[in-house]
Amino acid sequence: MRHMISLTTVAVATALGLLGCSMSPSKEPLPTVAASSTASPTAEQTPATYELNQTFTATTSFGATLTVELPAAGPDDIEQLRTDLKVEPVSYAKVHIDNRKGTEEVSVYLVTIYDENGTAYEFQDLSVYHVADWGPHYTDALGGVEGTYGYTLTDGTILDETVGDDLSRRSTTLQNQYLNATNASKLEVSTGWLASTTTKLPERITGITIQPQGLGDEVPMTPGGTMPTASASPAPTEQQPDGSGTIPADDPQSEPGPPETEHPEPNPEDKFTYEEALAALEGGMPYYEAFCIRYDPVTDGGRSQCEGIEAGTVDPITGEYIGD
Repeated sequence: MRHMISLTTVAVATALGLLGCSMSPSKEPLPTVAASSTASPTAEQTPATYELNQTFTATTSFGATLTVELPAAGPDDIEQLRTDLKVEPVSYAKVHIDNRKGTEEVSVYLVTIYDENGTAYEFQDLSVYHVADWGPHYTDALGGVEGTYGYTLTDGTILDETVGDDLSRRSTTLQNQYLNATNASKLEVSTGWLASTTTKLPERITGITIQPQGLGDEVPMTPGGTMPTASASPAPTEQQPDGSGTIPADDPQSEPGPPETEHPEPNPEDKFTYEEALAALEGGMPYYEAFCIRYDPVTDGGRSQCEGIEAGTVDPITGEYIGD
């Protein structure tokens, strides 16, 4: 019995010895936890800023090079119309599109800048979002008298009929002239304008993005790029030997580039059918462009809708009545 007890005792002692070793305090130093580094923002966490008064550039995934000058001087004819209509000043962004290396048509309709406080400033299509809203506004209750027709300005000024007709004609002409000015087909170069009702812009910004139609995401822009300058009167030109284009007569070494497009009214052969206009509207095209410019209304209701947009009583984007 003494030998059996001895074997059992040895086994138990061994187990207790192992357990005791595992429970003894470790002599290895405990790992230390690094102090938090979030107590105060570092210089790397502060967004970089840029001066606003310069040009910015970006290249789309389709290969088009976009250049924006912001702020920019507005077109003289637009500024004269705005002044005559007694509309408050606006800020302009000049957009240059070089799509000679692009694989898809490009249409720019939005540029957004951000200041250090995170405030966004949007610049939208000059024709659709601005000129179309400036008036003059045609009403059937002139001076508050139902059944009396005539034009008024945004500030309520009643216009002489002849003056109102002239301003309305000029407004419609400029809307059509600048509509699609920020579009460029493949191989095309074009220049157009966007505008914002905000005139107090920040001196420095933390970012700028541009939104070409058809791309789901905004494209970030960086300082740089060159905005082509247009001379007041074109230089004399002469035909190239191969007849493929023209070059300035006094600068035979300059390389010809594609002419900037003036975007005239669409050719009748390029007009939408009703189904095409409806599809374009559902795809994001403004109502005025889809159903009044690219499509010829065939009903009195359709023509009245377009006249209402030009008079300022119908929303040019949605086609919905917004009142006098």
